[in-house]
Amino acid sequence: MIIKKMKTKLIIIQIALFLIATNTVKSQFIEDVKKEENKFIYSDAIKLFPGDSLLIEAKINGDKLTEFVKVDAIADSSKTITLKFTYEDFGSSKASLLKVVNPFSKTLQYKAKIRSAPWKIYSQTSIMPVLSKIFGIEMWPGKLESIIVYDFTLKESGSITND
Repeated sequence: MIIKKMKTKLIIIQIALFLIATNTVKSQFIEDVKKEENKFIYSDAIKLFPGDSLLIEAKINGDKLTEFVKVDAIADSSKTITLKFTYEDFGSSKASLLKVVNPFSKTLQYKAKIRSAPWKIYSQTSIMPVLSKIFGIEMWPGKLESIIVYDFTLKESGSITND
C-alpha cells in the first residue's frame, strides 16, 4: 500500500516536471505579462495588445519560423512579418482586428489565443492561413484585451490546413 502511494506521488511529480519543461509553463508566463512590461516576443510566441504594430524578423528552419526579433524598420523584406492589432470601427459597431503581412514565398500558418474582458483566460481561436506575399486580416467582435500568436509555419499551397 505504501509503495502504491509512493508510485502515485512519483507520477504526479513527473507530470509536474513535464509541464514545467514544456510550453505549458511558458505560455502561462506570456499570458500573465502586462502591456506596460513592453515585451512582445517569447521564444516562438508573440503577444500583442490593441494598438500594437510590430515588425518581426524570423529565421526559417525547415517549415518553422524561429528566432523572432523585433525590429524598428524593415531591413530585409523577405523575412520581416508585419503584425498590427487594432480596435476600430467596423460598420455600425467596433471590432478587434489583426493584420498579418506574409513576406514569404509560401503560405504562412500560425495559431492564436485571445483574451477578452471580463474573462481573464485565453481561448484558442481559429485563424486562416495567409497566402504568400499578401496580408490576412482576422476579426473578432468587441474589444480583445490581448492576443498571443505562435507556432508559425510555412506550407506549400496544396498542404494548407486550418487547425
